[in-house]
Amino acid sequence: MRGPVEAHVPAHGLRLFVRERGEGHPLLLINGLGSRAEMWGRAEEVLARGSRTIVFDSPGTGRSDLPLLPLSIPALARVVRDLLDSLGHERVDVLGYSFGGAIAQQLARDDPRRVRRLALVSTWCGWGGERGSAAAVARALRKLSDNGNPVGLSYQLWSLAAWTSLPWLGSIETPTLIVSGAADDLVPPANAVRLARRLPNSSLHLLPGGGHLIMFGDASPGPRLLAEFFSSPTLATSTAWTTGLLAASTAPSRGC
Repeated sequence: MRGPVEAHVPAHGLRLFVRERGEGHPLLLINGLGSRAEMWGRAEEVLARGSRTIVFDSPGTGRSDLPLLPLSIPALARVVRDLLDSLGHERVDVLGYSFGGAIAQQLARDDPRRVRRLALVSTWCGWGGERGSAAAVARALRKLSDNGNPVGLSYQLWSLAAWTSLPWLGSIETPTLIVSGAADDLVPPANAVRLARRLPNSSLHLLPGGGHLIMFGDASPGPRLLAEFFSSPTLATSTAWTTGLLAASTAPSRGC
């Protein structure tokens, strides 16, 4: 496995910190809200065994430039496209976690030729989705405010305020794996079920007992599950329902 290569790369008028490692088909990992590239930890190591992983600090976080003004989700997707152009990657796999899942959905919609496979982890469709508990949201925002750039965080919160993928989710034909922790109180698993209902070429995996950070525990099966999806020689061609989904799918629908 090739060791990590770090650089600052131009994208959409900004300079973004980027790290690539491993060999294989390029796999872009898009961070959660207010998070740096280091958030991936062990998950990056596992995925880099079979892919050329690309992690980066989103605009306004970590070592990347802070934009003059907040960027919308479509604008952030354009930043990602420019980043891939700068790196010379034409067609990639994409993994979007939480906030990063919004950018991943937008990218798959706006530039479908660019995305070979898509994974959406602990994420939702934006406006119209199922809200997390107020206590969980407050805890997460306090932690992010203490550990990150509060201006960059506020920009990302602004970008989510009016964004939704509801009108066009059904147009995404990219083979997609949706993963959620069954005990996620920040982005409830009902959101994953609803994404799976809307995306025509998707499969859903609910991890029993898993919370919002299902990708990051040492014993988490999430990274292995995703590595298998991205390395599989065949692409999914129809919606697949996994164990535990039928019970979850009875949750009342509120749009997504």
